Amino acid sequence: MFCILGIILVATLMMVFLVFAIYIERHIDKSVDEELFEGLSNGSSSKLYYYEFSDRENREGVAMQIEDELYGGYRCEYVSIDKIPEDLVDAFVSIEDKRFYEHSGVDWRRSISAGANYFLKFNGSYGGSTITQQLIKNVTQKDEYSFQRKIQEIFWALDLESKMEKDEILGMYLNIINLSQGCYGVQAASKYYYSKDVSELTLAECACIAAITNSPTYYDPLRNPENNKKRRDIILNQMYEQEYITKEELDAALAEPIALNVSGVGDASAVTSWYIDMVIEDVISDLMSERNCSRQAATLMIYTGGLNIYTAMDRDVQGKLEAYYENESNFYTSQDGKNPQSSAIVIDPATGDILGVVGAIGEKSGNRVQNFATQTLRPAGSVIKPLSVYAPALEAGIINWSSVYDDVPVRFEEISGSDTEYRAWPKNSRGEYRGLTNINYALANSVNTVSVRVLEDLGLDASFSFLRDKLHMSALIDKKVLAGGEIITDKDYAALALGQFNYGVSVRDITAAYSIFANNGIYNHARSYLKVTDINDKVILSNDYKGEIVLSESTASLMTMMLENVITEGTGASVTLDDVVECAGKTGTTQSNYDRWFIGYTPYYICGVWYGYEYPKSLSGTASNTVIRYWDEIMIDLHSNIDNISEKKFDISDDVVEVEYCRDSGLLMTDACRNDPRGSRAERGFFAKGDEPKTLCDRHVNVSYDTVNGGVACEDCPRENVKTVGLINVTRVFPMQIYVTDAEYTWRDIGGSLPSTASGLPFYANILKDGEYSGISKKDIQYNRFCRTDFDYYNWKKRYE
Repeated sequence: MFCILGIILVATLMMVFLVFAIYIERHIDKSVDEELFEGLSNGSSSKLYYYEFSDRENREGVAMQIEDELYGGYRCEYVSIDKIPEDLVDAFVSIEDKRFYEHSGVDWRRSISAGANYFLKFNGSYGGSTITQQLIKNVTQKDEYSFQRKIQEIFWALDLESKMEKDEILGMYLNIINLSQGCYGVQAASKYYYSKDVSELTLAECACIAAITNSPTYYDPLRNPENNKKRRDIILNQMYEQEYITKEELDAALAEPIALNVSGVGDASAVTSWYIDMVIEDVISDLMSERNCSRQAATLMIYTGGLNIYTAMDRDVQGKLEAYYENESNFYTSQDGKNPQSSAIVIDPATGDILGVVGAIGEKSGNRVQNFATQTLRPAGSVIKPLSVYAPALEAGIINWSSVYDDVPVRFEEISGSDTEYRAWPKNSRGEYRGLTNINYALANSVNTVSVRVLEDLGLDASFSFLRDKLHMSALIDKKVLAGGEIITDKDYAALALGQFNYGVSVRDITAAYSIFANNGIYNHARSYLKVTDINDKVILSNDYKGEIVLSESTASLMTMMLENVITEGTGASVTLDDVVECAGKTGTTQSNYDRWFIGYTPYYICGVWYGYEYPKSLSGTASNTVIRYWDEIMIDLHSNIDNISEKKFDISDDVVEVEYCRDSGLLMTDACRNDPRGSRAERGFFAKGDEPKTLCDRHVNVSYDTVNGGVACEDCPRENVKTVGLINVTRVFPMQIYVTDAEYTWRDIGGSLPSTASGLPFYANILKDGEYSGISKKDIQYNRFCRTDFDYYNWKKRYE
């Protein structure tokens, strides 16, 4: 019996071992990537360069070093292991890994104990990592606790220790460890907490710093000094028990209070530009992605790895942007001293190179601080419409330049507590509805209802996918469940048609997106650097040009021409730069007037400007064209040194043709269109070849009108008083009365129904049911009233009854 059980047990163990071996073979990398650790211990500051181009388009130029000192908001300063005091090394080893000098990367006793605890849940802590394993975790950012991660960590630790000496591993660990307050590495922590070089730390100070790493926030000596002291004392006792210090040294250190001498973040001379901050963040992000390393490893690599970073910055553009934003007199100042903020970015439309950026108003006072151009997300308002609605709909053939939509409310919502009062949605920026409106006008004048109606035809999925997948606006939310269970999404009409996003987009991302119009339908990734090389000049990051075709050339050309009209005759009419060079752009104002935008471009530059409060509130106290003025003044300065500036034009596709059409139908003109009482409705616009209007207008109807007494003529009107006018055949039914500009020029066939004779209503008002309204113009007397002067009710009754 026992023999059989033994055989079963052995067979089971063999099976478990076999399954485990197969799992290891399929899921675990046995060799750690040594490149992850390269550059962590060179001890040299990185250098940044910009190019002085003689020909930017062909990348002909000379790399010039940027003189700014590279300083980080994340405190990170490399120190070689031989400069670190023995007490500090001993403090870390005694508390974190007391058998560090004995094992080969894994402390099997601690690992087995931690593994048993993980499965049997003796307590909530599964710690068993050696310093080598912790280094791997910090470098690779694989810090979630899972069975696979621990197994992977074990194999990598064993491999790393076969390739590196103990002092190399310990030196890297002590230079990358998180020590709270933005400090990475013991040198940065020593200089921050004690304002001294790490080599000058006392025994107690060494233990204080070593105490932090177990839980950086909880043991932060500034935030939680009592917690830090308790753990410091535990470390000191461990050092004594492991014979690193004597009893006298222990007693003296235990008696020493937590006496910090916190330093500042550096003097003003160390403050780097907004551009350098942006480059650092981009390089950190790309290092993390390309090398599969942690943020702290990438940060240490930048500040101490001796890298050469070749930026895309234009020194002249950056200088002019900084000069404009540092002069606070250029900006609105409120009486209460709580002033709005602003940011701007300038991009080369042909390459996507970020030529300049500023993240806030005023002189920059710190490093890696809040950048409103690259880090902050804001709802986009109407600057999103060309990207989310009009361009993809034009590309899909859903609309063209002359397509007509009805500018009236899309829907009506019952006001709570009432079944007879309604709220119309959406509202337009100018507070009125216009009626039949073509795409060119709607875009130029930011007509909200038309944007929503085009989006209905395009579809939410197509619009959202265009923004996220084609234009790489990754901050937009497909679906997110909040803590309270509420589900939010940006895949809805308010977000995509009106720019009322839950969180928003950055100035950088939306400005880059406008490259599809300025660059013949090609989306350019906005890049702040071109390449990064290591201390041996080996390329470790290459940020090559990444152009993606997302629109046809004809669609891009048509969008540019319509966006030119925003400036010549629409909401951007206060721009003056168009007097000297072609300009196109779009304004945007978000809900409750919290944010204002202007994204505009010329054949030379794309510039995006945002304006609003840091903590959103209404901008009602500032002029509506404030952000346009900022853009205009910045761009005038940027273009001021360009010779023969007007010679360079927007590149318009040869596939674009000009055609005349009726502005109320978007189709070819008829006599009825020319008979419109407002004058001929002829308008000229532009179309991709093959998409131009080909059929006659079916919107205008020739109607008899009494020109003497006014009103749609009846059969009793004297013939000499009557002429033919062209009215528009539109059917509108609302649950409440709406003011619509063209409502008084509408016509409907009433058949044998009795015409309404009220001068303030259209002649067809009687065919409406109770509670139905067709809309009226803001006039006491409507043009399309019925001529009641000569109307004979009895004659009408004979005719129709």
